[in-house]
Amino acid sequence: MKKIIISENALAKLAALTTMQCYGVVGLVPASIGERFLSLLSGDKLGRGIDVTIKGRQVSFTIYVILQSGVKVSEVANIIVHQVSYKLEKLTGLKNIDVNVVIKGVKREA
Repeated sequence: MKKIIISENALAKLAALTTMQCYGVVGLVPASIGERFLSLLSGDKLGRGIDVTIKGRQVSFTIYVILQSGVKVSEVANIIVHQVSYKLEKLTGLKNIDVNVVIKGVKREA
């Protein structure tokens, strides 16, 4: 039997790329100050702001974002949930995907 293994890091990067393509998203941020410090040391900026949890066949993503000022927060959050679920299912074949979005801030337009 063939087995394909996709790392949590790879899943986080796919989710990050998908999230950054969503309208109204300015950036991703780590969940805590400690994680910010670790991401600076590791140099891995693409996967920061995404927590991946795998339990059996269930994959959960918690995405920490900063949004652009003036966008409807609920609409952008719903778009992120839909896009990440859809694209990860298409790219990986995973079926049980749970996506949570945490708005960490809003950035004013320059």
